[in-house]
Amino acid sequence: MLKRLFLMLIGAAEVTVWEEDVPAVTEALFSEGLPVTIRKRRGGGKKIVLRLDDLAVFSDMCRERGIEFKLKKQYGIPVLLKRYRHRAGLFIGLAVFFAALFISDDFVWRLDISGNETVPDERIEEELEELGFGVGTYHKNIDFDVLHNRFLLASPDIAWIAINMKGSVARVEVREYMKGGDAVPSVPANVVAAEDGVITQVGVRQGSPQVKIGDEVKKGQLLISGIVDYGETVTKVVRASGEVLAEVGREIKISVPLLRTENVKTGRTKTDYGIKIFKEVIFFGARGRIDTGFYDTITEVEDVVLFDTVTLPIKVIRERREYYEEKTRTLTPEEAAAQAYREYKKAFADACLGGALLSYEMEDGMNEAGDAYEILCRIRIIEDIAETREFEITE
Repeated sequence: MLKRLFLMLIGAAEVTVWEEDVPAVTEALFSEGLPVTIRKRRGGGKKIVLRLDDLAVFSDMCRERGIEFKLKKQYGIPVLLKRYRHRAGLFIGLAVFFAALFISDDFVWRLDISGNETVPDERIEEELEELGFGVGTYHKNIDFDVLHNRFLLASPDIAWIAINMKGSVARVEVREYMKGGDAVPSVPANVVAAEDGVITQVGVRQGSPQVKIGDEVKKGQLLISGIVDYGETVTKVVRASGEVLAEVGREIKISVPLLRTENVKTGRTKTDYGIKIFKEVIFFGARGRIDTGFYDTITEVEDVVLFDTVTLPIKVIRERREYYEEKTRTLTPEEAAAQAYREYKKAFADACLGGALLSYEMEDGMNEAGDAYEILCRIRIIEDIAETREFEITE
């Protein structure tokens, strides 16, 4: 029943083939990855039901293989829309009737979000969904005051929210926190070294410095203390901050073996179809069976819209798998060197990001075993190694 409904939504075609052509057609359908339904036909042969969008592919496939088939019929909403395209009012009226009959005002059909500038609509919808409010929710049981408070606690970027129902549409109004306020936390903290280095400059904005120029420090060592002593009797706890520059050393290692495994697309694809009604997702066909192949999954979701006027609370889901296989390839030393240098340039830029380069030493060439091209580079840079680390005060 659900599969029939799905085919009615996206459109379907029914064809017949002769008995002697059934094995060839079955093999071709599998190779093309076309989802179909095959049934016996009176008098021999097979009746095949396939998606309307796949009819052209099926026709080309049969023509290339010399297979004859007969198109029995086409049906579904797309066929009706094409047949009665000059009578749009009929379909709009049917859509409105369908909505009035099956989609009561007691359920949320759509969310209209306004007032947000930096926080995207999708994020607000997701956070409301996590709190149990979204498309398909029975809103008569919702305590909106509680929902508002829970949302504000969960969303630090929103200062105010109001949700008002107008029929089946939830109008969501929000106000974001204004920028430019004092966002500096008041929790006390120290500044420690993010990595090993030799201090070249210390700039303290708040706190008590614990190192000086020329000191060699280790990762995690205290640089600026959040505990400041004023004389012998007065001690103040602050959130230490500042800039501590140090000379640090880094090492870049790149190795590209001559024998490597690559993922190569086979050209085989498989598409699963489904529908989403409110929150329920239903897939058809053989989806869910164990598939041991290697593949990438591409998912597309489309609204069901009649004449760009009425959007139904139904979405069509296409989940396409593109299969690939692992193959071993042997690189020449020149190819391995070219790839090693591409990786090295990116790693070198990342290693120097945010710092000032002082010096570097590089070694490159084939390794002793002769099975990989390797690059070793040692660099020295000046970088800010200050890292804030909060602490608690216990009485």
